[in-house]
Amino acid sequence: MCFFPEKMMEAYKGAPFTGDGKTMFLYVFGMLGILMAHGAMMNATMRLDSANATARGATCLGNAIGWGIFLFIDSVMAFNLPIPGFTNALPNAMPSEGIKANLVLFSAIVAINVLGWKDAGSPKPNVALPQGVMALPLKILLADALFWGAGTVLAPAKMFDMYLPGVIAKSGAAKAMIWCIIERIGWSVVTSIILTVLVTSAVPGDADTNYRVARSFVYRNFMFLGFVSRDNVIRAATGWAMPLAVQNTVQMVGITLFCATQLGAVNITVRKTKSA
Repeated sequence: MCFFPEKMMEAYKGAPFTGDGKTMFLYVFGMLGILMAHGAMMNATMRLDSANATARGATCLGNAIGWGIFLFIDSVMAFNLPIPGFTNALPNAMPSEGIKANLVLFSAIVAINVLGWKDAGSPKPNVALPQGVMALPLKILLADALFWGAGTVLAPAKMFDMYLPGVIAKSGAAKAMIWCIIERIGWSVVTSIILTVLVTSAVPGDADTNYRVARSFVYRNFMFLGFVSRDNVIRAATGWAMPLAVQNTVQMVGITLFCATQLGAVNITVRKTKSA
């Protein structure tokens, strides 16, 4: 998604796009790629033996819920049963076979994570905001994610028109696929919130767990800062209006700088294992 988006679409046998539609599709596809990478970062650090066992179990629970949401979204799309105002119909540019293949993959991911959760003792976190070390940075990161997640899920047209007014409207044949990806961007943010809250609630105030989770968000934001830099290239090449570009940059830099500084100030060493 981030580096070889067109090759990935070829694997799904998706139709190619041209002009502004192609540029916008690749733009949102890259955004989704960063969010998927964040999930990988969370799992990469929580899978280690040095991570808290209960937090690892909660990670599996969060994964099962998150991928279960995507399994539902792709199921209604694969069988062309959209829920008006909630899920998108199958775009003409995307053969249903590719989405149906996702159903098999997502089902396997959900099943594996349910087994992992059970193997960890089926922890059931008492859901609460982060506590203890790194609690404030985590709360800020969650608030920022909630703004994006709620806005993109509940009012995607208004949300993206604030940042890129009129661009999707002139995206031609790519428009339906763009909305499909935006839908997944919103739910990726929502599932990251669910995962974060479940993991930090499983072991309230645990410094090691909070550090791992906060670090994954900081790494994600580093990638988004690169995405912000790309905005300037796209704006210069296309002439697109980006009225909130400065505000977006200041917000991203401010949050990332604060959280990274707090992370660096924590007197903690994450335990290493042979598999690290």
